[in-house]
Amino acid sequence: MDELDKYVGTHYTIVYCKGAKESLDEVLAKHAPQPMKSNKLKAQMRSLLVRLADGHRMTKENFPKEGDLPDGSKFRAIKKIPLRAYLWRSKKYPGKCFISHFIYKDFQKLKAQDITKVCNNWREIEEGDGL
Repeated sequence: MDELDKYVGTHYTIVYCKGAKESLDEVLAKHAPQPMKSNKLKAQMRSLLVRLADGHRMTKENFPKEGDLPDGSKFRAIKKIPLRAYLWRSKKYPGKCFISHFIYKDFQKLKAQDITKVCNNWREIEEGDGL
């Protein structure tokens, strides 16, 4: 999944928005510069994304609703503390989940800049020609 722009599971296709993979690399370079720790976090996040794509049940703890999208629906986070991936299930492209970006989260409250980034990516994909 790290080498591709998407992962095709049995229930969903996970698609990275522009800059999503780079945001993961930036987070890991800053907060987990040791290769072993970085690789471990990547593998744990990949495992959760594969579970989602393959239709396995996700707990509220590692797949919570996080914030509002412009159409009134919610976006979610895939959590493997301290790493988060913000994503939504597309209505325009059924069967696809789009990852907006990754963050290192060592705080409680969702930041306005993360909401804005998700909503901008959502608008580009769902209302524009973002694919």
